[in-house]
Amino acid sequence: MGKFLLLAFRNVFRNRRRTSMTLVMVGGGVAGLLLVGGFFAYMLRGLRESTIHNGLGHLQIFNAEHFRRDEVHVLDTGIGNWQQVAAKTRSADHVRGVAPRVEFYGMLSNGVKSAVFMGSAVDPDIERSMGFSPYLSAGRDLGGNANGEVEALIGTGVARSMSVKVGDGLTILAVTADGALNGIDVQIVGIVNTGYKEVDDRYLRITLPSAQRLLQTDRVTNLVVGLDATENTDRAAAELGPRLGGFSQELTLKKWIELATYYKQVRTMFDGIFLFLGVIVFFMVLMASINTILITMFERVREIGTMLAMGTPRRWVVALFMAEAGLTGVLGAVAGLAAGNVLGALLNASGLHLPPPPGTTFDMNFRVLHEPGLMIASSLLVIVSLAIASIWPAIRASRLQIVEALAHV
Repeated sequence: MGKFLLLAFRNVFRNRRRTSMTLVMVGGGVAGLLLVGGFFAYMLRGLRESTIHNGLGHLQIFNAEHFRRDEVHVLDTGIGNWQQVAAKTRSADHVRGVAPRVEFYGMLSNGVKSAVFMGSAVDPDIERSMGFSPYLSAGRDLGGNANGEVEALIGTGVARSMSVKVGDGLTILAVTADGALNGIDVQIVGIVNTGYKEVDDRYLRITLPSAQRLLQTDRVTNLVVGLDATENTDRAAAELGPRLGGFSQELTLKKWIELATYYKQVRTMFDGIFLFLGVIVFFMVLMASINTILITMFERVREIGTMLAMGTPRRWVVALFMAEAGLTGVLGAVAGLAAGNVLGALLNASGLHLPPPPGTTFDMNFRVLHEPGLMIASSLLVIVSLAIASIWPAIRASRLQIVEALAHV
């Protein structure tokens, strides 16, 4: 076997120029897949973590009725005994914190103009301890106020539309749990830029006690659970699931991936793009390799005839050609891995930035992650491509007639 592989290795480098061109083509395909796949992996990881730390959390706990029907009254599908649920949740492994949330809608007015808002009520101290801090373009985050005024954060679009700045006041109106209309005056202490224009145009955040006073209810919409690491999501969910069965309300647990619709859409799109690129690389390597191996076979007709005349089994001829193609694929994969990782490191050190993606307002860093799984998959792709490309030329070579092969010029 060792001599057989040595012969295949020597045959690979018999025509060094042709082999070099093949290695450049194969290595370029691997390097291209590594760069594109590594960039996609970086964007998806960044989108995942930003989605989680922008307030989605790793897990969320809801009243099961929240997903079965629409609310008849405000928060009638909310969690009533949320303090007990939060206390039991905090004792689980990997749980960093549990934040109550109230999601509500209403109108806000500056005395001249009114607009619809999407409101979120939070406990700012718990949110900050979990790393869920809003990105402020002006002012400060929610906190205690010695004057007893209700503090609020608004989106940049709301501030522009309502012509308000930090320190100004607005009036917010909402329907209470009893179906009445209630309103409170709020002081703007900060302006938030979420990076999504549609959100910034409707964004409003106040403290949890203020929202419960406005809506006249002690319920919350959900509980957001933050973990010590995203990788522990499944483990924490498996532990928390049984703990939520002993309450008067039926509760349900949702992982972040089940609630991150935008993330799933982006990931599906990137997976489709990468699959398309993989198919292109496969056929590029396949077609070019078939042509190269056929040329090699025609140059070696007399050699093949001599091997057959000396009693070499025809299946050995097939195996020799496939071994040569496999070695070429391995060498090309190694060259591609080296080139892809070096280029990736250079790009990471360059500090390049890309324009903001559609729907966002932040520039994006251009970075490439070095993913072991991607390296293995890319290498296997080109090795398999070359192995498949060698099958037809190898079979054709093994079927040569000895007399005709020896007389070939």
